Amino acid sequence: MIVTAVVLALAAAVRLLLVPKFTLMPGRLQLILEQGVQLCDTVAGLLLKLARALKRAAVGFARGLVRALRAVAGFCVRHIRELLAWGTVIGILFLLCLLTPAAPEHENINVAMRDAVLHDRNQISLFGWKDVNPSLIAAMTVSGILLAAALCIRLFVVPNLSLVPGRFQLALEEIIRLLDTLAGVADSKSLKIPFIGAYVFAAGVYIFTGTLFELIGLQAVTTHGTSVTLPAPLSDVNAAICMGCLSYLVILFGGAVRRGRKGVLAALKEFSLPISMSFRLFGALLSGLLVTDLVYHYAALSYGVPVIVGVIFTLLHAVVQTYVLTMLVGMYYREVTEEEKPADLSI
Repeated sequence: MIVTAVVLALAAAVRLLLVPKFTLMPGRLQLILEQGVQLCDTVAGLLLKLARALKRAAVGFARGLVRALRAVAGFCVRHIRELLAWGTVIGILFLLCLLTPAAPEHENINVAMRDAVLHDRNQISLFGWKDVNPSLIAAMTVSGILLAAALCIRLFVVPNLSLVPGRFQLALEEIIRLLDTLAGVADSKSLKIPFIGAYVFAAGVYIFTGTLFELIGLQAVTTHGTSVTLPAPLSDVNAAICMGCLSYLVILFGGAVRRGRKGVLAALKEFSLPISMSFRLFGALLSGLLVTDLVYHYAALSYGVPVIVGVIFTLLHAVVQTYVLTMLVGMYYREVTEEEKPADLSI
């Protein structure tokens, strides 16, 4: 109220004392007032355009929502028997979940979230030789799966590649092209070292597959006799640091091979790059793991919500982190390997 009264008093003073004295050759105060009025008119015009755009967007959204609801209603009418059968099965399973007594918790949420970061409680025995954290077992499992898949592709798919690609060959070529495009090495003629394309492909596939590995829910028995779900390998800070340092060494190697001492110095200037890469991966994947654990530990949220939250977080992190790392590696690799163009001194 005080602010409103002050503003109204100033407006009245301007109207009574200054406006009658306005001239064709404005002074400073008159010029400031005119500029303020023009600015307000511009802002009002922009807000009016924004309101019209929001109105059109709302109308388009409402029409699209109506069409989607009509399509869903038509689908439900055509498949009413199948939907009733699925609804009955889901209802029975939900009722059984409510009637089944909950298993006794061997740890509370604080211990679970602390162990997700430090891995000092739920450890797994590695062939009876050493106790390791679950992320190492997950990393070994993902690496084994990818190596086996690569061996099968090399032995059974690569010899049968043709100029007219099939579905699998087309999908493989699209993945390679997509990762090369993200890294910026698809159409670059200055990058003559083919290793960067292979590394970007391997790193991107490992990050994407390792993040999606969490959705499988593979269980392992800890040294305490309890079961634990294997997390994403890069949710461990050690694995994230290894990935960041390895990417930095690839950039440093490319600079040394292409430009010698200048390339090495250009790469060394980015000394914070492995740290930023490592903790970006670690923070993003660990945050999804902690949110999912938090949802699982509360009974009110443990029906249906973990499936949605876990899938959304995992898919989002898999896509975003693969995109970010491949793009950063390609960008910094080009920066340290491209030759400096001489200055054009022609007139």
